[in-house]
Parts: sequence; structure tokens; C-alpha cells
Amino acid sequence: MPFAANCIAVILLVISLCACGRPPAENSSNSTDSQKLPFDRPPRATGISPSQSVIPSATKLPEGTPIPIRLQSALSSASSHAGDTFRAVVDEPIVIDGQTLVERGTPATGRVLEVKPSARSGGTSPNRTQDSPEPGYLRIVLVSLEVGGRSVAIETSSIFAKGVLRKDQKAAAGSVAAGSATGSRPFEKNRNKDVELGVDRHLSFRLAQTVDLQ
Repeated sequence: MPFAANCIAVILLVISLCACGRPPAENSSNSTDSQKLPFDRPPRATGISPSQSVIPSATKLPEGTPIPIRLQSALSSASSHAGDTFRAVVDEPIVIDGQTLVERGTPATGRVLEVKPSARSGGTSPNRTQDSPEPGYLRIVLVSLEVGGRSVAIETSSIFAKGVLRKDQKAAAGSVAAGSATGSRPFEKNRNKDVELGVDRHLSFRLAQTVDLQ
């Protein structure tokens, strides 16, 4: 009888030890999940792709981008005033990384920064006549583009155009700084030596800083 009781006690002890050493089923599933690699886990709804920051923006025009335009308003050093605005259109599409960001014909607005009409001033220098002409000049910039139905402010290089004296008409007809005026002549002249930029005149500016078109 004592022997049978001892056997029963040993069997119960073994059973209890086996039950204590077995891990819970839920712990097993958690362990499996914790061992999954990051790409095996389902994506988070609020997650952000780490490659998003290295994808180039498709809406930005970088600094230095040329902006060729065609005037829609005439400008003259004889009649324009500092602060006046003028109309123009983009003459060629602006393409960045193979994508056209600004279509040809996009409206643009410019501003007259400086202007001085031609004048005559007296003088006593032996190298100058008493009635010595002074040519007029203009300095202009672009200030906005109309993209997607809204106006986008921009900053560009300026174009400086100056009239010439009669004796210099066979030489260069003026100077252009930080931009360019295309065509057979840098600008048109009149009898008063004022500079005139007519409608449909082709000019080219450059962005002075990066602009986001959005």
C-alpha cells in the first residue's frame, strides 16, 4: 500500500512539472511576431516612405533657370516710370528634368525698376559741346508668372538698356546687364536717343532664387 501511494505521488509530480514547463500559446504567437523582419510586417497607415525625401520636386524652378519672354506692352525711357508694370508671355516652355513646368504662352508680369528719359545738359569742358545729349535708359525685371490660374511671385535678374549718342550709332547700341535682349538690335532708338522696347520684343531673364510653383 505504501508503495502504491509513492508511485501515485511520483506520477502527479511529473505531470505538474510538465505543465509548468510548457509556455502559454499566446506567448508563442507573440514571439513569432517579434522575430518577423520589418518588411514582413504590414505597412502602417500613417507611415511615410523613407525614399520620399530623395525624390526631386516636380514643381520647383531652380535658381538660374532662364525665362524667355515676349513683350506684350511697349516700354520707353521717354514715357515709362519707375514702378510701372508691363505684360509679357513666356516665349518657350520651361522644362526641368524632362518635365514641362511652365507652358509656352504663360502670362508674365514685369516691373520697371529704373528709368531716365534722354536729356541735354550744358557744360564748359573743352571735350563737350554746350548742348551735349544724354541718352535715356531702362532697367526692368519680371515679378510674377500666372501658373495654374494663380499668380506666382518670382525674383529675376534685371535687364538694363540704354540709348546711344548719334556718333555711337554704328557701334554697340547699348548694354544689357544680368539678362539679355535678343534680336538684330539690343533695342530700338528714336530721334531723342531714348530706348524703346516694342511689343513682341524677345527678352530673357534668369531666376534669382528657387521658386515653388505650387
